Amino acid sequence: MPSGMTSFLSRHRFELLALVLAAASCALHVWVERTPSVGLVSGKDADVPLLARGIRLLEGKATDLQFRIRGPRTVDPRVVVVAVDEKSARAHGRWPWPRDLVAKGIDNLREAGASAIGLDMIFADEDPENGARSADENARILRHLLDAEDPAKALAEVRASLAAGAPSSRDSLLAAALSRAPQSVQGVMVYPSMDREQFASREAEWAALLEPHLLRSFPGAVPGSSFDVDVKSVPGWRNYSAQLPLPELARASERIGHFSAVMDLDGTLRRMPVFAKLEGPGGFLPALSVQTAAAFYGAQVEPLYDADEGALAGARLRRASDAPVIVPTPLSEPFTLINYPGPSGSFTTLSMADVLDGSFDKKDVKGKAVLVGVTLLGNYDQRVTPFREFEPGVYVHAAFLSNILAQDFLTRPEGLIGLELLFMVGAAVLLARLLPYVRYSWKLGAVALLAAAWLTVAQVLFARGIQVATVMPMLSLFTSAFGVLFLGYRTVDQEKARLRHTFQHYLDASVMEQVLAHPERLKLGGERKELTVLFSDIRGFTTLSERMSPEGLVTFINQYLTPMTGVVFAHGGTLDKYIGDAIMCFWGAPVDQPDHALRACRTALGFLDKLQELKVRWRAAGLPEVDIGVGVNTGPMNVGHMGTESRFNYTVMGDAVNLASRLEGLNKEYGTRILVAEGTYLQVREHVIARRLGAVRVKGKQEPVAIYELRAMGRPEGADAEAIRVFEEGVDRFIARDWDAAQQRFQRTLELWPEDVPSRRYAEAAAAFRTLPPGQDWDGVFTATTK
Repeated sequence: MPSGMTSFLSRHRFELLALVLAAASCALHVWVERTPSVGLVSGKDADVPLLARGIRLLEGKATDLQFRIRGPRTVDPRVVVVAVDEKSARAHGRWPWPRDLVAKGIDNLREAGASAIGLDMIFADEDPENGARSADENARILRHLLDAEDPAKALAEVRASLAAGAPSSRDSLLAAALSRAPQSVQGVMVYPSMDREQFASREAEWAALLEPHLLRSFPGAVPGSSFDVDVKSVPGWRNYSAQLPLPELARASERIGHFSAVMDLDGTLRRMPVFAKLEGPGGFLPALSVQTAAAFYGAQVEPLYDADEGALAGARLRRASDAPVIVPTPLSEPFTLINYPGPSGSFTTLSMADVLDGSFDKKDVKGKAVLVGVTLLGNYDQRVTPFREFEPGVYVHAAFLSNILAQDFLTRPEGLIGLELLFMVGAAVLLARLLPYVRYSWKLGAVALLAAAWLTVAQVLFARGIQVATVMPMLSLFTSAFGVLFLGYRTVDQEKARLRHTFQHYLDASVMEQVLAHPERLKLGGERKELTVLFSDIRGFTTLSERMSPEGLVTFINQYLTPMTGVVFAHGGTLDKYIGDAIMCFWGAPVDQPDHALRACRTALGFLDKLQELKVRWRAAGLPEVDIGVGVNTGPMNVGHMGTESRFNYTVMGDAVNLASRLEGLNKEYGTRILVAEGTYLQVREHVIARRLGAVRVKGKQEPVAIYELRAMGRPEGADAEAIRVFEEGVDRFIARDWDAAQQRFQRTLELWPEDVPSRRYAEAAAAFRTLPPGQDWDGVFTATTK
């Protein structure tokens, strides 16, 4: 791969990963949106892919939570429920009732002025009391004939009554009541092909009764226009046929509607099949709530066909004079979300007992759309809704009827998915640009803020009847966040591995852990800061190398460098490099060390202690003994990775580094082993035993530098303190050209430290200058002519 492309991918790796994850989530979201919530074939929900079912289930649970957060709202006041409740059961017995009671209830509602009466019940079998009723009627007629004074006249009256078609059964009484109420809608139950065997004996009869109620044409918006479409080609919620009331009852109603439920995977009713598509005979059958609304408006139900999509977009309730009322359905599925106003307590509910005895207020039903249903405890028609786990089914239809009359639907506009996809992509990119560069608490806060923002927008829109997806946007958000965080931590691990590989030869393990714990402190591009650098070198290494074989020399050097490196690491130093027999190391980087000067001094003295141990081993092995010189300086210097892109070294550079190197070499001139510059001494003087040797002008520099000999850790006492005081007085007198006084003090120092080479050399120089004084330009500074 070209280096430019590699660099681009490396720089934008977080954004690219987030976009890939967001794109995958977007594709999944679009696919789920185009997949029906439940099976389009009744009873075959398993046809919906498992993944889509799972996401829809989670979305359904989120919708339930949104309903509870929103809380109950006002039901359309034109919707009234008449309940066969516990009060009704106490007055008239347990359900099912004799049909004449139901007939009386319908008559009373009609007489009270109900605009529509929807029956959430079905009378598929004959009233069991019809036979007993017929026998009683015959006995009554017989007694009437026997007791009549004029049997011929009584017989004529009976014949006239029978000719007039007086009801002879309770089913006939109910049929008569339905015929008197053209605004009534009977409920039917659709069934799938798998149940055909159960209803095979009545299929033909039901097919004939269904014919006038099935919708097979697709009128256009303009009255009289229509789409030439084969009903079989239009997708819908497929069922085989419907279980109808008794033929006498079915013929008595102008309208029928199915009350069959479509449950989500968790058994909750969240959507309404506006139409059921029947196959035997073929056609669309409206839902009970849709037909009840049509009866309320005096309208006809029409399928609302979308020619561009080749699917139903809902139902149109076409009125004679006013504009049509639309019941929308999404093009992706023939089910409309039910915008539940609240639980059953939110609806105006009358007891059927009060309706039957006439004690109800007729104003409660006049001009209203009434749904009649059974709410008795233990009744099989108990449903799970977002508000309650056990809710009488009639309130599900009442909720959707309220949606139609108030035009208060819960919809997903076509362009809404674009907004959701934009959020998913935008949030992913934002997280990719933000999460890798903020601390942990801000990472969590950013994700939580985005999630809260979207959920708040979703809840606000939900309260306004717009359902915004929550599961997929949240899944995309958290997936992108996890991916970016995972890549970030993986990048950190890779960076730590790279740093470990880079610094494993430079740093002690404890310092390495600090670097890995705070890699942000390491500026690989280089920075300028105050550090302390140390150089050490073996005295006479050239002569030593000439006396030893190459193999022996390598072994000897390794025996020397290994323990010396251990001393560097023991005091937290960074090993810069080996230069033949020389060691270069520094303190204060990559980890900040406020006591870097003191650490360097302890290391220098540690070198001398370790050298004494090595001399014992070398002497026993017959190897030559060597000595070392150490130079230490503290000052500003550049530190970082320096070199080429392919080969580099973590090192220090600058004048302060060069001075330390010069000091290491000056040990030969002064007869010392450790020299430190004034910058180092000023930081450690309270912790070390050291003396001022004077000033030196190193090669390439004009400004003199005060230098000190480091002798030990601690504070000088007794003879050491006296020797240091007298020696430094001698240096001052030497610079002042007071040769006699200087020589006296150096001689005194030699009495205290008989082997002190600097005192001896200063004494010799003072004696020489007394005989041959230096010129007028002499300033007492030693000028080094070599590196």
